[in-house]
Amino acid sequence: MATGGYADESAVLHAFDGSPGIQIVVRSTDLQVVAANRGARECLDRSDLVGLRLPELRAPGVQVVVTALSEVARTGVPFHENLVPVVTDWSGRSGGRWIDLRVSPWLDASGNVVGAVAAGVDVTEHVRAAGRERARAAEADELLARAREVTGRLQGALLPATVPLLPRLDVAASYLLARPEQDGGAGWFDTASLSDGRVALAAGHLPGGVEASAATSELRTVLAARLSEGAGVLEALEAAEAYAERVGLHRTTACIAFLDPRSGELEYATFGHPTPLVVGPDGTRSLPAASGRRPASRSEQRVLRAALRDGEAIVLYADGREGGPGQDAFAPLHVATGGVWTADSSVAADLCRDVSGVLTAEGRADDVTVLVAHRRTPPAPLDLVVPAEARQLAPVRGEIEAWARGVGLGDRDRAGLVLGVSEAAANAVEHAYGTAADAAVGTVEIHAAVHDDATVEVVVRDHGRWHEPPSDPGDRGRGFPMMLSAGLQVRVVTGSTGTAVTLRCPARRPVSLAQADAEADDGRPQVVPLAGR
Repeated sequence: MATGGYADESAVLHAFDGSPGIQIVVRSTDLQVVAANRGARECLDRSDLVGLRLPELRAPGVQVVVTALSEVARTGVPFHENLVPVVTDWSGRSGGRWIDLRVSPWLDASGNVVGAVAAGVDVTEHVRAAGRERARAAEADELLARAREVTGRLQGALLPATVPLLPRLDVAASYLLARPEQDGGAGWFDTASLSDGRVALAAGHLPGGVEASAATSELRTVLAARLSEGAGVLEALEAAEAYAERVGLHRTTACIAFLDPRSGELEYATFGHPTPLVVGPDGTRSLPAASGRRPASRSEQRVLRAALRDGEAIVLYADGREGGPGQDAFAPLHVATGGVWTADSSVAADLCRDVSGVLTAEGRADDVTVLVAHRRTPPAPLDLVVPAEARQLAPVRGEIEAWARGVGLGDRDRAGLVLGVSEAAANAVEHAYGTAADAAVGTVEIHAAVHDDATVEVVVRDHGRWHEPPSDPGDRGRGFPMMLSAGLQVRVVTGSTGTAVTLRCPARRPVSLAQADAEADDGRPQVVPLAGR
């Protein structure tokens, strides 16, 4: 070693290379591996690991590691999983390695994310020792189930967690993950609200096995960037095709549609992908093809136009089959959903379930993606006027809960909205009317509506005069922090005629994410919902 506080560079590099476990450093700008020790090269079976970009690591058995590094380098959110499979042969019952993997953001001196650093410990022997204490069959089932769970969680993290809800458009999406040993590619979908009030809907399929999943996030980022720049249907589709060519996924398919919720006018184009379905009270029809079943060249692509009537829904889907299952497969769809059109439920969510059922009727070995947008009658605004009494708060919460459920909000957003309205109404009851006489004639007014920008807005209004809070509120005064912690935007306007508290939150429905398990007796995959959605 050198003296005076300076390290011997060669000794440091030698120590890093021989350090125990797995060490990998990735740069954010191009996802290039800039450092990797001997343990990492051996674990991933790549002697040339340093200098490679993560998308070049396409072996299915290393995609959990690749995806974790990609996401941390992109988002800066740390990742830790104590049992990560690194498997080269999914058909083997006990092959491969297991590592305890922790990925942390690599930050520069200013705290900006410049990459990701992975540190892993090989726990294979520990896993095998624990497995030897159980029957061989139970061991195999447990390890494979764990691998499926981790793969499913990571693959699901690359998909949108929610879809937007608009007054005239009820949107829902579902994604059924294939079992890792069956997977032949990755489906994808996305939605976006455009500046002119239309909604962009996109779905497609990337070939190549489990490794294709890592590319779905980048593909969605490419599309989002072009759409934010004002790209049209064909320009957005060409951007997706160019990305697929650049990363070597030459059998990628895509369908992109722009829908005006108010008029029903629709523009769409496809690239080697099934055309959308239109499902309505009178049955199901396929829209005219925008390109051939096999991926067309850019010169062959064209934008087609159609119109959705009130009550009709557009369905984009992908199941890995070229051209889709064929129109005949959807013949029973209008029969299966005959009760949907009058039921007190979401047409879009019910269609997701039924279309997925059609696509899995004969079994399949790929992910199933369904995206539905239904032109609905706008949910009526909620208007309540209640006496300024504490006993009115419970009924108010019930009304808000029922209204938000009808709009389509997920459990978490509904709970946050109910909490915020309850706190605002409680404040009005307690503080707006200072005397018993005032409270006897005072009222609290509540108006809730969903807007075209995919937001929900609730206004809680009183006509009293608020009193200054005490200098020592004790354990009181936590209502507004609770509203903010629930994800609500809060605005308070006071005046001589009273106070109005406006609460806003995104109008969104959670995506239904599930994973195929063993097959049932009828050959269809058994579906296991994944937690966290």
